Parts: sequence; structure tokens; C-alpha cells
Amino acid sequence: MFGTGIANALFGLVALLCYAGATLLYVVWLRHPQASAGRTATVLAALGAVFNFGFLYVRSLALKTVPYSDLLGSMALFGLFLAAMALILEARHHDRSLGAFLMPVSLLFLLLSFVLPGGGEAKPEMRGSIFAFHVTMNMLSYSAFAVACALSLLYLVLGRQLKGKRHILNGPVSRLPSLSYLERAARTSIGVGVVSLASGLTMGFLWAYRVWQEQHPEWLLDAKIWGSIATLAFYLWVFVRAHRGAAPGTTAKLAVAGFVLVLLSYTAVNLFFSKVHSFT
Repeated sequence: MFGTGIANALFGLVALLCYAGATLLYVVWLRHPQASAGRTATVLAALGAVFNFGFLYVRSLALKTVPYSDLLGSMALFGLFLAAMALILEARHHDRSLGAFLMPVSLLFLLLSFVLPGGGEAKPEMRGSIFAFHVTMNMLSYSAFAVACALSLLYLVLGRQLKGKRHILNGPVSRLPSLSYLERAARTSIGVGVVSLASGLTMGFLWAYRVWQEQHPEWLLDAKIWGSIATLAFYLWVFVRAHRGAAPGTTAKLAVAGFVLVLLSYTAVNLFFSKVHSFT
């Protein structure tokens, strides 16, 4: 266990350094697009994701269950998913501009989970593939909604600047994605989040029925469950209306508002209102 703790700290520290370096170089590239800075930023982001995964894997060995069965452990997974989605978007669209906005968030969440490690031994019921799938898919959905929020904020800021003609299209602004790309990518991210959250909730209901039916017979009334259902319903409504031709600006504003709902469900509801949830 002592050796596991050292390895866990080492993986976490290296991941933090890689994320920090990637964040700095993505910002440098956005201001002064040098190929070497961009490539190095991508390599550091990828290495950070690998060591982030190692941090989670070693933590799972110590806990003998999924390494994100508590709130702080899930933050490390959230950071990993954000970094992975940033890299996927970069590879898919050959565009590094989003790295300067997404990598700092990965750095922040991993830092929180690293300096404030979660509690000790997990409860016996928080084991098994169904529970792991439930938490993993929920965290993937939160990450997708976070990306949609970031893309939507960029869409709103750029759209306002273009409409007001308050800038010249040169410098860092010229290297930001187009409005049409931001709209499509945000809509795709919302779709990924909806599918992931629906899958995670389904597995969660199955797991809760098997594990909590006797211990917590009123688990269906828990605030976290209804918060998650409300989040899913909201984003599903946003996704459907976007595909039916709703104004992109309105969709962007709703995506930002929806992520506020996600943050409330992820933190405040878990910590202060849920009687049976202490994780995602």
C-alpha cells in the first residue's frame, strides 16, 4: 500500500506538470502560432492524459474499486475526459485553439483531486462493473456538457464581437474556430452528453435497485436522482430543438445555462441534499 501511494503521487504529479505545460504552450500558440509550440502542447496534453489515467489506475488498486467512487476521485476522471475530448477535437478538426480553453480546466480538476484526495476504503456496494459503468458514463456526460459550454461561450463572445465589429480579424482572434464549427461541435458534444447520461442513469437505476432496495427503500426520492433526470430532460430538449432549426445563439445560451445545472447537481446536490449519493 505504501508503494502504491508513492506511485499514485508520482503519476499525479507528472500529469499535473504535463497539463500545466500544455496549457502554457496552447496559450503561447494562440498568441504566436509557432509549429514547435503547438506540437509540444499536443504531446504534453497527450502525456498528461496518459499519466492521468495512470493516477486513476493506481488509485483503483489502493481502493480495490473504481478510483472515482467519491467526489474528489471523480474530479480526476473529469479532468481526463476533458483532456481526451480536447485531443479528439484537435485531431478531428486539425485545430489547436480549443486547447487553451479546455486544458486549464483539466489541470484544475486534477489538481483538486490530487491535493485533496478522497476518503479511505470504499463501501462494499460501490463495486462491480455496473457501478463502474454508471459512474464512468455519468462523468463522460458531464465532460461533454463542459465542452459544449466552452464552445458555446466562445460562440457567444465571437458572435457579439463580429456583430459589433469591435475587432479586426487578426492575431489570436483569427485562430479561433469559425462560428459554424463552434455551433456544430457544441451540438455534437450535447448529443454525446445526452447519450452518456441516459446510459449512466439506466445503469444507475439497475444498480440501485439491486443494492439499495433493502438498505434505502426510498432511494427513488433522492435529490441527486431527480437532479440528474432534470439535467437529462433539459439537455435532450436543447438537443432536439437545435436539430429542428432553433437559433444557434439561443442554443448556445441554453448550453451554458445547462452546465450551471450540471455543476449544481455535481457538487451542491451531492454534498448538501442527497441522502445516499456521495459521488457522481
